[in-house]
Amino acid sequence: MKGFYWGDGMVHCSFCGQRHHNITTCALVTATASQAMHKLDTTPNYILSRDEHKALYEIKRRVERKHPKEKRKRSPPRCSYCRSTSHKRPKCESLGQLRQLVYKANKNWKRLFVQRVNECGLGIGALIEMKASFIRNLSVNIEPNGIAMITGYNIKDLNVFCALDAYSQYQSNSTFQIMSGEYTENLSIKFLSMAVDYNLLARGWWYGELPPKVLNPMAWKPDKEWLNSEWDEIMDWFFKDAKKFDLQNTGVMDFIEKWANKI
Repeated sequence: MKGFYWGDGMVHCSFCGQRHHNITTCALVTATASQAMHKLDTTPNYILSRDEHKALYEIKRRVERKHPKEKRKRSPPRCSYCRSTSHKRPKCESLGQLRQLVYKANKNWKRLFVQRVNECGLGIGALIEMKASFIRNLSVNIEPNGIAMITGYNIKDLNVFCALDAYSQYQSNSTFQIMSGEYTENLSIKFLSMAVDYNLLARGWWYGELPPKVLNPMAWKPDKEWLNSEWDEIMDWFFKDAKKFDLQNTGVMDFIEKWANKI
């Protein structure tokens, strides 16, 4: 999912740009503010620079944090998923229901995706031919005749969220591997959306207009453990990040329910 891969988890200071600390502990803020105060005291009509103004404002905030005007009334703890005050996230029944819906939706999607891949003959070992214009748009190494063999699917990121539109942070995008002559490449799974089904693989305009032609169809028999699995790292991140209101407001909840009810 997009959100899963964003960021490196390391703190960056918004003042000096260095890692491993933030502006609240940055030593350069203190030095810059001290110099700015000296200039204001010794130079009439001195105009502060942007960094000096930011440093002085941060020093003011540090003082306020040490000496708060009044103690704010503490809000009752809430569940970070449904916002209820009666429980916390680990014991949220609503989140548990979402988890079961997603597991069911994911299994349905994987079953229908494998079924459609086999109907198209896009299994491992299949020979496909890509149009010349398609090859140019891909900007990858493929023989001039456009013929390649599918050699694998990256099932680690292959899940129901590959069918979610491109504007959601929860959309997944896996890859499949091809071999063409002496070249090997990893292509986005979305390049197969026209051949497989738009409902199974949401695509953007950049994934081409013509599906690859299947010259020698082959079946795909993925590992049963993947077909039946419920947990993976990305799903785990989703359940920790998701908020009920956001899922409802953005249509992601409707998307999950639709796939959970697929027969």
